[in-house]
Amino acid sequence: MRKPLVSLGALVFLATCLVSLFAVTLSGHQEEFRAGRVAILTDWTTNHVLYPLYGEADRMALAQRDPRAIFSWLRHSPNAPRPRPRPPFGSSRGFHRDWSINLGAAGTAANMYPAKFTFDIAATPSCADDYIVYPVNTAGSASQANLVAFNNLYSGTGAGGTGSCNRTPTTDDDGVDATVLWSYNVNAVGGAVTTSPVLSWDVAGASPSVLGTKVAFVESAGLGTVAHFHVLAWRAGDGQDTTDPDGLQNTLEPAQITSFVTTDPAAGSGTATDLALETTDTLSAPYVDYTNDYAYVGDDEGNLYRIKDVFCPSYNTDAGCTAGLAPSLDASWGTDGIVLVGGGCGVLTGAVDDSVTGDVFVGCSDGRIYGFTSSGATLTPSHFITLGDGSTFGGIVVPPIVDSSNGLVYAVTGTNGTTPTIMQIAIGDFNNNLKKEAALGSPPGENISIPTFNTAYFSSATSSNWAIFSCGYDSTGSLTELYDVGFNSSRAMDTGTPPPSNEFELTASVEACSPLTGFTNVPGTGSPGETTDWLFAGLSGGSLSNYNITDTTGSGFPGGFASTATVPVSGGSSGIIPDNESSLAQASSIYFTGLASETCGAGGTGYCAIKLTQAGLD
Repeated sequence: MRKPLVSLGALVFLATCLVSLFAVTLSGHQEEFRAGRVAILTDWTTNHVLYPLYGEADRMALAQRDPRAIFSWLRHSPNAPRPRPRPPFGSSRGFHRDWSINLGAAGTAANMYPAKFTFDIAATPSCADDYIVYPVNTAGSASQANLVAFNNLYSGTGAGGTGSCNRTPTTDDDGVDATVLWSYNVNAVGGAVTTSPVLSWDVAGASPSVLGTKVAFVESAGLGTVAHFHVLAWRAGDGQDTTDPDGLQNTLEPAQITSFVTTDPAAGSGTATDLALETTDTLSAPYVDYTNDYAYVGDDEGNLYRIKDVFCPSYNTDAGCTAGLAPSLDASWGTDGIVLVGGGCGVLTGAVDDSVTGDVFVGCSDGRIYGFTSSGATLTPSHFITLGDGSTFGGIVVPPIVDSSNGLVYAVTGTNGTTPTIMQIAIGDFNNNLKKEAALGSPPGENISIPTFNTAYFSSATSSNWAIFSCGYDSTGSLTELYDVGFNSSRAMDTGTPPPSNEFELTASVEACSPLTGFTNVPGTGSPGETTDWLFAGLSGGSLSNYNITDTTGSGFPGGFASTATVPVSGGSSGIIPDNESSLAQASSIYFTGLASETCGAGGTGYCAIKLTQAGLD
């Protein structure tokens, strides 16, 4: 029997402002919270570890240890501080559809994400301090970066308004695109950054220059080579170009890092650490447990690593961080820091941990989700759940989703032998007793990417209003569909094939979907003052659309449901990162790359790093 839902407000809201509450719940960040400043990270894990405002009381109390819980509660609480708008400034050089900047021979890989740092959720979005990091899925060189960061993000001159970060044009800055904060070729094996990066949330109460100072990521050169885990302490200006017409929009003169430090890299040093793994890593982005300063990374032969001393933040006195040392394998996890999943099950996804129990969950190409304790022991009575059939499209290719407030895990597969499927299981009963599965049509020979949830899932105690949205296909496997899967009053996901009212045709052909991304924009971008619940979906045929799902629950799509805007994106999109809830021009946006080469707004033809406004995709 499921425990009753308890609201975050009933449990821990001892003051009217979330910021003042969190000043006492996370001891390492008192100075930052007392100053009224909360830096927020948005990366691939935002879509894979969930913290709704309502959940089981014991879980809600323990969940506060993870900064991601703060990020989620701030996003979805009506009491959270909101950014203050300011008038835009700068000049425009004619119509410009937001910005896109050439990354070179590749962009961010399919199903992978950029990572965004927002210096203060409660303040006006910052041109200088807010930045986004794009991983580049091609081998780096002197003329090709494999990791790039931009600031001046809120630039552009499209229908979203003249950007607040626009500048007066100069010979090396067009004034209306983001600017390169830094650009690197981090090269231990001549590899690409094939998966998503993760940012540090490091020094409390400090100046902007020591917040979000490090990036953890994996460099992999492909079959037959060894992947390398790096932590980069970036330096502003590295790889910037101020000498040619592309200037501050040129990513293709990266700083070279080919030698590595053996100590904790100092913030702002432009240095990186290096840790060799066992084999290649195609799908497993690092997941950082900020409380314990661990990173979990998998590889293509079923090895799941736990790395310690990742960011070594000064506030984290409980992590046992060995000051001054570079990241290394944690010998207390499995055998010398490695757990062999399923006896070598195959290609692993990223792993996700439950901050309440410390349990770790990971998907594999054999079609199973595996679970382990915080010490690397297999969960009992069964340490895996079978979802897919392990065929070409019957594996697990995107990480599971963990709802730590409610003790639930979700996963998807392209086929279980009969149909594409989405699954819900309970963390405390990791076997088939509480397994729920919904069918997503007939399998046409495509993988299913990550689903997303409606706002009610995060902010309503009435679980019959919850919905999970997933791409799938029609009953003949010939149309690409969006499915709306509901829940009952006990938080159990609906099973079986959703009714026709819960299916919406995305396109009259078979296309692969990008990871679905949901975002609640509280100030609203439709009617002033209204909350807008957005869903963003890219298709491999070359498009990206947004949908207003504000009034959509698990009972199906309302009449007249359709996309609000659709734009061409070559090859479809990578994972999508939304940013702010702001009425500031160009500051409520999404970030991604196309999956094929096209003409970029800055830097010529290649794979483009793209920003579009949430409402108009312009």
